[in-house]
Order: sequence, then structure tokens, then C-alpha cells
Amino acid sequence: MAKHPVKWFPMLLALILMLTLITGAASAFAGEPAGGGAAPVEGTQSAQAQQSVGEANQAQQTSSPVSYEVNVIGEVWTMSDGVKLPVDVYNPVPKSANETYPVIICIQGWDGDKTMPGWTAEYYAKRGYIGVAFTCRGWFGAEGQIGCMDPEHDIKDVSDIITLVDQDKRFPVLRDDKGPVVGVTGYSGGAAFSYMIAPRKDPRPGDPCDPRIRAVVPMHGPFDLLFSLYPNDACKILIASMLLGGAYMGNMSACMTDILFLMTNTNMDDSQKMATVIQYLSTLINQPINNVNPDLLTVYDIVTQRIYEREDEAKQIFKKRSARYWCDEHYDGTIEHPFTAAMLMIDGYADELFYPNEPLMAFNSAVGPKRVIINNHGHGGDAAITSGGRIPLDDESTWELEQVDNWFDHYLKGIDNGAEKEPRICFYRDQDPANFGQADDYPLPGTSQTSYYLDTDTSGAGKLSIALTENASQDLLINIGFTGSISLPRFQDISGIFGQGVTLDYPSHIDIFDIPFTGQNYVSDSLSGDVTIMGAPKVVTYYQSSQDYTQLDPWVYDVAPDGTETLISQGWYEGHHDGKAWEMANNASHPIEMQACYHKFTAGHRIKLKITTADLIMALPLFTPAFIWLYHGKEMPSSLILPVVPNQY
Repeated sequence: MAKHPVKWFPMLLALILMLTLITGAASAFAGEPAGGGAAPVEGTQSAQAQQSVGEANQAQQTSSPVSYEVNVIGEVWTMSDGVKLPVDVYNPVPKSANETYPVIICIQGWDGDKTMPGWTAEYYAKRGYIGVAFTCRGWFGAEGQIGCMDPEHDIKDVSDIITLVDQDKRFPVLRDDKGPVVGVTGYSGGAAFSYMIAPRKDPRPGDPCDPRIRAVVPMHGPFDLLFSLYPNDACKILIASMLLGGAYMGNMSACMTDILFLMTNTNMDDSQKMATVIQYLSTLINQPINNVNPDLLTVYDIVTQRIYEREDEAKQIFKKRSARYWCDEHYDGTIEHPFTAAMLMIDGYADELFYPNEPLMAFNSAVGPKRVIINNHGHGGDAAITSGGRIPLDDESTWELEQVDNWFDHYLKGIDNGAEKEPRICFYRDQDPANFGQADDYPLPGTSQTSYYLDTDTSGAGKLSIALTENASQDLLINIGFTGSISLPRFQDISGIFGQGVTLDYPSHIDIFDIPFTGQNYVSDSLSGDVTIMGAPKVVTYYQSSQDYTQLDPWVYDVAPDGTETLISQGWYEGHHDGKAWEMANNASHPIEMQACYHKFTAGHRIKLKITTADLIMALPLFTPAFIWLYHGKEMPSSLILPVVPNQY
């Protein structure tokens, strides 16, 4: 095995997070795990659905029963390159002769093994699917290297497993003229796999997509790793460090969580539990530190050390592990190879690992049936719907699970349940949280990209103006790598991805003291009417900097008449000037893309844009002091661009 240095800073961050999440988790799993399933869905096949799953499906699938008993087969399977992976197949016990079932592949998140996707696989086996969960290569008990969705290995494993399931006579797989009828789902890192393996039109050489897959449900995961970890050329250092550290320590965290789940399993006696614990510990002792592809460390070094001449190399490693690259090779908005499978994507406005920008990008990269659901959760907030009943569902989660069930039932079994008629865009609205907004396209019909120009009022304070001013002006900003405040990721509900129902209570932003000139505010006049936005705000800046790199981080707030401020969206940007300090620079051709959001600014409120020169500890800081002139005016129209939609939304 090739040796390469381990970064102890990311490993320490991962250890702190892991211990925080595991503390108190046992109470979340006390008692017998609840069974999965809802009432049977009755219906007949639509002509469109019959065609999508072929003639083999027409004769038998008219409903989705939930009362199947399930046999579990746990084995180690050999992939096409010889690497061995643990695989669990949840096989429904047939109720009548000659029954066949679609396959649903359930893929683990970044840190763990097949245990939690096994809950999802078991849930769908009870509903009449062959559920499959496996440990991705390099993770706990699996051979190979952690490759972070490496298309030549990690993603190919999914195709290998589909082939092995299809060829195994123990599993009565539903087939049609395209082969086995398969769906794929995953949460977090498993969602990245789901995007990558989803079939695309006329795939180019090297594309790992699989045409046998008919329905895909990625949840809270990256469509574009470049945007996830390196948005607008700024490094999300905290997230990147946690993910890299989690990779090296994945065996330890998986072992600990598996033992935790085992202790609350009432279907095993003490001797069985003890034997399984010994097996887990033996696996951990055999390889306590995971085998990680050195390319991931290379990217981390290039980005964190700002080795500009190798930036394209790092970006290419990210791109090849991103479905966006395989849909749109040049990242120019021309989708040469769109998704063709039925895509249902779920994300949350508060997910700071993978912003809802990503499923919205994917929506516009698909030509098959497609749907996006955006709620207000953070990264772990929807994990309950993948838990097979082990985490209690609230009303919203119950509804979301029903949407996923209907999606698979319709596009894998051909059940006429109306899934194809549901609104294609459903989104949380802060002023009416119980009723999601609905539309059939994105950007929402009637969207206007409205510019608010940076300006200066008569007192010299920053202002946002609808009209572009003739007179040029500028504001001085200073970068020292710290603004006097600290941002923390909104991970309050992230424990859900570790199978816990624990909510962490901590602030997302801590103001310590004010450092002059490290930020500048621009505030609009009071609004004469409501202004509703849905989508990603963008910011255009014209500036000069005394250093080769310039960090400008935008924040959008709603300011109430009493002065109360509510953060609506945030973003990060780093300009790279290739050794040309003080050059005139701008990002007008590629505006800073901020976190996609929904918000209604009501009449009498004001819109505030704040631009800071650092966002510790979320973004990689620039500790070299720098002076920055931020320009605005007719010749250099720095602006905030809001996706304004009709107020009916």
C-alpha cells in the first residue's frame, strides 16, 4: 500500500465532530426499532410507466404491498478489478410463484459503512423491492482506497453490484428489454454516487453512468464537488478538513456507531452481540486508519497552500468526481449530456455542506422526469426518511417519504399513483412553513434578475440603489484574515446522518469584537412593497487589491423597521490575480453565486448586503494583510442581483 502523509488538523476536526455526535445517541435508539412501511398504494399502470419498465412488468405489478417478509443475505462480493466489498441483499419472500422485483441500490454516506443504507434497503424490501446495501471501497471492512466518487473505481462498483445481483439466481429481479429494472438512492456522499451513476444522454468516454438505472433519489449531496467545496474559488476549509479527516478516521467512527446500533438491537442475544463486537474490533485493529486515495490529499494541499499554478489540476480532480462535469463538460451552461432517468432530489436551505443550488443545477441538467423538494433543514435534517422507521417522522418527513415511495413505485413498478403529475419544484417558505411553494420550472416562471447597485448616500454610508449612479465612488477594505467574528456551520441537525435524533444547540455566528474596515454594509431604502426572492442571489464586484489574492464574502440580510436583522443568504469568493497586485479586477462574467434561498422582504423592511474580507472558520482565510478598494458607479457597477419572483409565490 502506498504511503502518504496524514493531515492531523482535519483528523482532529473529524474526531471532535464524531465524539460530539455519538454522545447521547443511545437514547435515540432505545427500544425495538420500528418497522418501515405505510399503507399499500393501489392503482393501475399508466401507459408511460408501462413503457418505462417494459413488458415484463405489465402483467404483475399493480400495487406496492408493504407486508413482505424479508431474508437478508450478507456476503463479500468481488468487483471487476478484484476488490472485495461487504454486500447485504434484502430479498422479499415471494407471496406467489414467479414474482419478480425491481432492485433499489442504497448507498452509504461519506463516513460509515453499509449499516444505515441497510435500513433503507430493508424498508424497500418490505415494500416489494430487492434492497441492496454495500460498504463502499476503502471504508469499514471493505478493500480498496477511498476515492471520493472516483469514476473508474467507486462508481463502477455500483454497476458491478447491479450486474452481480441480476445474474444471481437467488434474487428474482424484474427485467425488461433494457435489462434489470433498478433504482438508486443515497444520502450525503451516497447522493453524490447517485448523481454520478444516473444515466445521461450520449455519455462521452469515461462517463461512469449506467443505463440500467430508471429512477434516482439523491438527498443532501453534491451534484458539483467544485461548487460544494471550492465555491467561487474560495475554499470551504472547515468542511474540506472535516471530510478529509473523516476519510482517514472512517473505520474508527464506523466501528463506534456500529457498536452503538448493535447494543440497541433487541433481535440479538448477548452472546451474538459479543461475537459481533469482537468481529468489529478485529476489523478495526486490522486497519485503524483508512486507505485514502492520495489524489484527495493532493487537492487539499494545492487548495490550502494556494499553489496557483496547480489550481487547474485540483479542479479537474473535483470535476471528474462530479455529475455536473459529465453533464456539462465546460461548465458553460450548455448541457450536452443531460440526465435521462427519473430524478427526485431533496435538499435543505440550511444545508451548508451541499447548498440547494446543487439539486437546482441538476434539475436544469435533466431531460427525463424530474422533481426537486427543498425544505429548511440542515445536512442531517432529512435522515429520518432513510432510517426505516428507526428515527421518528414528523409530518413533513412523513410527506417527503411518501413522495420518495411514490417516485420509486411509479418509475420502477409502473404504478399509476400520480407521481409524474406532482409539482416539479416544491420549496419551503419562511412566511408559510406548513405549505410549500410550488412551480413546474426553475427559475420560477416570472423570475426577474433584479440588480441593486452598490452606492454611497449623502452621509457617506453604503447604500443599495435600484438606479445606477453616474458618480464613481469606492470603499476601503482591509484584510487581515479575521473580521472580529466567527461563523460556525449550521450542523444543529447533522447527527441525523449518524442515525441519531439529537439536535445540537449552538449559535451559527459569534460576534467577538468589531475590526474597522474588514467589512462594509450597503442598505436599501425601506421597501414600498413586498419583494419575494427564490433562487441564488449573485454579487458582482469591481475592485483592486494590494495582494495576489482577494477574499470578498457577501451576506444578504432582511432588516426590519426595528433594526432586527435576519440572515437570508451567504457566499464566499476569492479572486486570484496571478501575481498582479493592484490590477483592476472584477467578476462580472462569473458573479459570486450565493446560497440559494427563498424569502419575502415585506413592505417597510430594507435589504442589506454586507461584504467582508474573511469568514473564519468557514472559509480559508488570507492572513497576509491587504488593502482592497471596492468600486461602484456607472463605469464599475458593483451590484447585488436578486432572483425576484412574483409575490404569489
